[in-house]
Amino acid sequence: MRVGVPIFLFLAAAGFHTALTASLESAEKEDTFGEEVGLEQLSDLQKRDQEEFEAAQMSEAVQDENTEEENDTQEEDMTDRDGNVEADQHESESDEDVDGMRQKREQLEANVEEADETTNLGSPRLPG
Repeated sequence: MRVGVPIFLFLAAAGFHTALTASLESAEKEDTFGEEVGLEQLSDLQKRDQEEFEAAQMSEAVQDENTEEENDTQEEDMTDRDGNVEADQHESESDEDVDGMRQKREQLEANVEEADETTNLGSPRLPG
């Protein structure tokens, strides 16, 4: 019996070692498989994310172009409006200048007529 106990312990330890090794190898395979599947899934997710990111950038670029075109159009409209306002102001000023000149001319003519009348009244007429 003394010989049987160490053999029994040896066999038990060997069995325990084999079971433990098999368990660890199984766990490693699962981890490796899980990592590979996880990497594939992660790779797919990264590809989708990259595609979505690129699509978002493209739509932003299109929106930026549209915004720039709208801004350019608005700036052109503003420039046209400013030019029209300046032209209108210039025309108004010209009209005001013409009106002012007419008033001055009318005043001068009125003054000349008054001066003529005053001169005619003050000087005797010579019979002709």
